[in-house]
Amino acid sequence: MSDIVFNDFTYLEKYKEFISRKEFWLDVSEQLSKDFNNTFSVKLDEKTDLEGDHIAEIFVKELEKELPSYTPRLSEILYRIDVPEGQIASLKNVPDDIYYRCLAERILKRIILKVAIRKHYSQNKPL
Repeated sequence: MSDIVFNDFTYLEKYKEFISRKEFWLDVSEQLSKDFNNTFSVKLDEKTDLEGDHIAEIFVKELEKELPSYTPRLSEILYRIDVPEGQIASLKNVPDDIYYRCLAERILKRIILKVAIRKHYSQNKPL
């Protein structure tokens, strides 16, 4: 359990060119919805603070709250999102609240990576 670190959003620094844009977070929300078969969404309104840690925490809290309801299909969803099995295995034998919190953070991290890669390559297409 030593590799479990709560509220570690330092990875967002790598994506600083994207994370201050509302459209990036809308794309993250859209990708989450897609990976959860359109049964999950995070509502972002005009007043949502787009600071990286703050908005990331909004997504994590929503995931943390909803993940228990997906338990029967969770392994399928994690496979679709491409969360590494080793990361999931490291969460065995931890209390449920810690399990869902860490899983939510890992899901968000993977979704952000997917969206950032897609944005990077769509902006840098060779002619």
